Amino acid sequence: MSIQADFKKHLLLPALIGAALAYGAFNLTDDDFSQREQIASLENRILDLELLLAQKEEELADARFFSAGAFGPADTSVQQQASATQNPSTPAAANAQPAPSEGELAGNAMPDSQQLLRDLGTRSDRDPRSFSEKANALLAGNLGKENIALVSKGVFDMADNREILPDYELESLYQSQSDPDLQRVIAQVMATRGDNSLLEKQIATTQARLGSDNPATRQQALVELGKTRYASAANAIAPLLQDGDTNVKLDALLALRATGNQSHVRLAEALVNHPDPAVSWLAKDVVNSLQNLSERARTQLASTDIVAELPVITAP
Repeated sequence: MSIQADFKKHLLLPALIGAALAYGAFNLTDDDFSQREQIASLENRILDLELLLAQKEEELADARFFSAGAFGPADTSVQQQASATQNPSTPAAANAQPAPSEGELAGNAMPDSQQLLRDLGTRSDRDPRSFSEKANALLAGNLGKENIALVSKGVFDMADNREILPDYELESLYQSQSDPDLQRVIAQVMATRGDNSLLEKQIATTQARLGSDNPATRQQALVELGKTRYASAANAIAPLLQDGDTNVKLDALLALRATGNQSHVRLAEALVNHPDPAVSWLAKDVVNSLQNLSERARTQLASTDIVAELPVITAP
């Protein structure tokens, strides 16, 4: 499915959910206090879904911008520097800029995200550091969302390049960082290389938070599990479909739709006749989505699964 089709899908579904929730809310009577409370809850859920839609639109726009590793034609300054490295006697060698220092990679003097990504994936005599060393230096200077997104994109770009980013470096980077999005991307890339151990570890770590007494903590854990796009996460999500908090139950359904396959249809079917119209409607949608997938779907990750949930890089 094309990115444009994915965009339409993500745009349409939250809109339909919002419409369904609104319809259910307006049909409740005004003189019943408990029903008015339900109206307020449904309205809050609509707002949450609208925020989710806005985030998805931003992620999809970024995916289009960075899809296929295309930043446009190679920068001429990079070409000149490569030529100078091969032939120091050329005029370009005299004007070639030195490779960025560790301090520059830490965020002190880098021009833009494109250059940072090039530096992460390039090894030269001027800067012989490994990918993980450069990434750790960048993150040591700033653990903000932008740098997490840059390193995540760099890891994804190197998914098929074991020479620049070997498996042992990926695992080392996973162990040295604690951001859940970066760890997930690293684990997903390892899974595309045939090793699911880090992804299983990530799921187990996140699953532990599903037992929290705080509904917001359970909801955040469900969102993170949904981003894995991996069927093993659906098994961890399943118990939260029976959560006593309606918002948690709805997020569990959304996470199941993102990770499950045909073998998980029965879990959503159990909520099709739920008395809450929002839960019932979403459960039917999840059933319809999962019925179209085989029982082997999402048991192996593809690059498109990673792209769909990459942290957003601000376009220069």
